[in-house]
Amino acid sequence: METAADLVRDYARGVRDPVRETERVLERLEPGPAVAARTERRALAAAHKSAERYAAGRPLGPVDGVPVLVKDLLDVTGTVTAAGSAVLARLRPPAASDAPAVRNLQRAGAVVVGKSQLNELAFSGLGLNPHFGTPQNALNPDWVPGGSSSGSAVAVARGLVPLAVGTDTGGSVRIPAAFNGLVGFKPSWGRISTRGVTPLAVSLDTVGPLARRVEDAWAFFLALAGEPHRPLARPSGPPRLLVPADLLERARPEVQGAFERALARLEAAGARLERRPLPGLAEVYDLYRRYGALAAHEAYARWRGLIAEHGAAMDPRVVRRVLAVAERPSVHHVQLRRERARRVPAFWAGLRGTDALVLPTAPVPPPLLAEVEASEEAFFRANDRVLAYTMLFNFYAGPAVSLPLAPGLGLMLAAAPGRDAALFALARWVEAQGALGTMDA
Repeated sequence: METAADLVRDYARGVRDPVRETERVLERLEPGPAVAARTERRALAAAHKSAERYAAGRPLGPVDGVPVLVKDLLDVTGTVTAAGSAVLARLRPPAASDAPAVRNLQRAGAVVVGKSQLNELAFSGLGLNPHFGTPQNALNPDWVPGGSSSGSAVAVARGLVPLAVGTDTGGSVRIPAAFNGLVGFKPSWGRISTRGVTPLAVSLDTVGPLARRVEDAWAFFLALAGEPHRPLARPSGPPRLLVPADLLERARPEVQGAFERALARLEAAGARLERRPLPGLAEVYDLYRRYGALAAHEAYARWRGLIAEHGAAMDPRVVRRVLAVAERPSVHHVQLRRERARRVPAFWAGLRGTDALVLPTAPVPPPLLAEVEASEEAFFRANDRVLAYTMLFNFYAGPAVSLPLAPGLGLMLAAAPGRDAALFALARWVEAQGALGTMDA
């Protein structure tokens, strides 16, 4: 399937037109499990302006005229930001203005064609939604789509749009990217504005791109951040990759097998691999057992009032996750914040000389949809498993990217806070080695 870069090249050559392309996309977007709403009037107005720029030979950059979906966690003028919740869809008025990240997309010429669905309040790695329906995984309808950016990932993987916006608090861009054969990037915390984004956990929330190739994800990332486009740099030398050996042991054999085959190809291409335990990663699990999860503390602070009044009309699995810390003293949240502030700089300081950590995106293949729908306990077991690796790098605040490894599996690279551009360059190098699977393979 085509990429955003393919589309922009056709625009520049006059082979295709942003208006006709936008009309074609809008015809295919049906509100439902994957698509929350269409923004037809806005999209066509933006497409006409884009067409004028191409006709004049002055496009704004590599997302000009590209149709995109925005996760229904971000404010888009004139639409209700429902956050996957039937309750919020009923209670909230339409947004009076765009979230800054959406404004940045508009300034870069992207055509916002609508909003994508998610699981309620963005609080799950599986992507189920009992209110609006669960999007069908693009690779295998028996699998969960991954969450919480389920609609965004499925829409890109099915070819409805070339690009979509997701958010990632514990893995919500990277997991659906892996499960649907896409590139999904979580930026450093604070790198892209989260104003105008319905929060789940303000200490962890990030906004990031879902795309088919690294080149597209990079261009989209810069547009979301409001930065002018610049070419991706090349790695300065053979990449130095560290495999956290103690965590990899937790992965299922089929995941380990695909991962090891990819590492062997990367090593043959020149990557320098080191394998050793990284106790600082597993210690996050211990902290969360002792004090409760940081996301749960901050979600509880945000949503306890809504649950008290409307909880019976909400997804009981999400309600249970939010209320998991209800009986914990507030000092547990304070202690977690202190531990994190102490650990993050020390952890990355100990990894100087390493370009990235590398792990599977999830230690398990995509869970079966029927199994997690049939039992709450199966749901919670599966949810914990799929989030087990990704959530560590939200805690440690740096950028992380999931690349297609094999059908339903991803390879994750993670780096220190602020090294977003360097991680993108490394991801592009990995992609270019042909060591990974793709949606088109």
